[in-house]
Amino acid sequence: MQSAVYIEFNEMAARCELAHEELHELLEYGVLPVLHMNSAGLCFPVSCVQWAQKAAQIRRDYALDLFGMAVVMRYEHRIEQLEAVNTQLRERLCGARKASVDAVQVDPGSESAND
Repeated sequence: MQSAVYIEFNEMAARCELAHEELHELLEYGVLPVLHMNSAGLCFPVSCVQWAQKAAQIRRDYALDLFGMAVVMRYEHRIEQLEAVNTQLRERLCGARKASVDAVQVDPGSESAND
């Protein structure tokens, strides 16, 4: 079974606990990427659901207006991108360290006899 790559407008509004008008306003701010339109309406990438939900929770916790929520969403998305890059760089660094350790083979017979 293949998982969905998009979420429909109504489901996104429900998951983020937003009114349809609020979700439309966030679209106007340009903080939600629209994947495509189908017969049911607008669809969003599933990858944006988690940070949209987190931003909506922060909005409720701190009584932010929609513009404040849009700012939070931009930062949440940017943080997510930076964390992914950080993970990739750490993996590359660990791989490079392992490769350099594997390349340096210590010959037990080469130790100094003066020790």
